[in-house]
Amino acid sequence: MALDGRYRLIKPIATGGMGEVWEAHDDALARPVAVKVLKEEFAGDPGFLERFRTEARNSASLHHQSIAQLFDYGEQEGSGYLVMELVVGEPLSDLLEREPVLHPRRLLPILAQTSRALHAAHTAGVVHRDVKPGNILLGRGGRVKITDFGVSLARNQITMTATGMVMGTAQYLSPEQAVGKAATPLSDLYSLGVVAYEALVGHRPFTGPTAVDIAVAHVNNAVPPLPSSVDKPLAALVMRLLSKDPAQRPQSGEELAELLDRLVPRTPPSGIAVVRSKVSRPPDTFATAAATVRPLDASDDPAPPTYPPRRTRRDEQGRTGRAAGTPRHVNVNVTALRTTGPRLGRFARFRWPLLGLLLLLVALLGAALADRITGAGGTTTSPGVVLAHSPSPNGDGSQYPHRGSPDGMISGDGRGDTLARPLTTEVKDA
Repeated sequence: MALDGRYRLIKPIATGGMGEVWEAHDDALARPVAVKVLKEEFAGDPGFLERFRTEARNSASLHHQSIAQLFDYGEQEGSGYLVMELVVGEPLSDLLEREPVLHPRRLLPILAQTSRALHAAHTAGVVHRDVKPGNILLGRGGRVKITDFGVSLARNQITMTATGMVMGTAQYLSPEQAVGKAATPLSDLYSLGVVAYEALVGHRPFTGPTAVDIAVAHVNNAVPPLPSSVDKPLAALVMRLLSKDPAQRPQSGEELAELLDRLVPRTPPSGIAVVRSKVSRPPDTFATAAATVRPLDASDDPAPPTYPPRRTRRDEQGRTGRAAGTPRHVNVNVTALRTTGPRLGRFARFRWPLLGLLLLLVALLGAALADRITGAGGTTTSPGVVLAHSPSPNGDGSQYPHRGSPDGMISGDGRGDTLARPLTTEVKDA
C-alpha cells in the first residue's frame, strides 16, 4: 500500500491512541521513514482529523536534535497521515520491560536529553502533555528522540478538550491536569519525574484499578519515598519533580537538565555520558634499574632483567677492582652476562669478519676445483686415443685425416691405422 503513490507502508511499528505507526519507504527521495496513519475507526471523524492536523502543525514548528523531525503531512480518503523521521532503536518502555531498574549513570543522560528537548518545545510554545516511556525513543549511541505530539497544546491554540475531559495517560498525569486545569511546561516535567521514579524503583508511584483512581492518587496521595539504595541528591531531585505544587519543581527543562548533569560526572551538555579513562603505561623496569641503587650485601640474589641490558651496563668489577660494598645496579644479572652465549673473549668483535673470510675461501677453492675438472675433461676421450682437428687448407671448413688415416684416428705410436674401419663421424661448424 502506498499513500499518494509515494510512501510505501512496509510493516507496523507501534499503535497509539489515535493512529498506527508504520515503517515505510519514501519512493520519491529513496529513504526510510516512519508514517503515522489515523486509525481506520477514526477515519472520516472531523474531530480526530483536526487533532491530526494540530499534531502536524505543532511538530513542524519544532527543531531539535532530540525531537523526531516531521517531514510531511497528507490526507487521503478521509484519513490523515504524518511522515516522520524513522528512529532506529526502541522506546524506553521496551527497555524498562527488560530491565525494570536502570543504573543512574545510564538513566540520567536519558532524562537530561529529554529535558532539553522539552525545553525546546516549551520555548516554541508547545506543551507535550503526554510524556511517558513509550514516547521517549532511544536511538543509536544512546541518543534520545521524543515523539508523538498527538495531544500537544500550542500557545494561542483553540482547545478541543471538552469540560471535565482530561488529555494524557493517567499513570503519568500531573495533579493540575488531573483536576482539569490547563497543562503547562511544568506539567511535562512532573510527567518526566514519574518516568524517573519508575526507572529507579521498578514501578510507578501511583497505581489503581481504573484511570480515574490513578488520577485521584496523583492529586491526593503522597509520593512513596524512594529506596535508600538511590543516592540522596538524585532522590531529592525526583521528589522535587513530583511536587504537587508546580512552584516547587524545577522551573524549566533547561534548569532540570543542568541539575541532572551535576549528578553524573563528565556528562557533556548534549546529555550523552562519555566515560574517559586515563591511559597508563607499564613501568619501565630497565629505567627503574638504572635509577635505583642500594649497597650490595651477602643476601643479594638479583633477578634477571625483563630483557637483556645494554653491554655498557656490564659489571666492571673485574676490570676496575671495585671493592665489596660499592653500590651497583640491582636488576642486572652479571652472572648471566658472563655465562650465556659463545665465549670468544677478545676476538668477539671479529666474529662476523672471520666468518665472511672463511666463506670467501671456501668459494675460491670450489671455483678452482671446478675449473680444473672442466679443463681436463675437454680434450680426453679415452686412453691412447686423441681426436685431431685441423682447419681445412682450402679454407672451406672441411676436415681431413692426418698421416693417411682414413678417419683421422692416430694410434698411440703415431702411425695411421690403415686397417681400421672408417668412422662415419661428421664434424660441423657450430
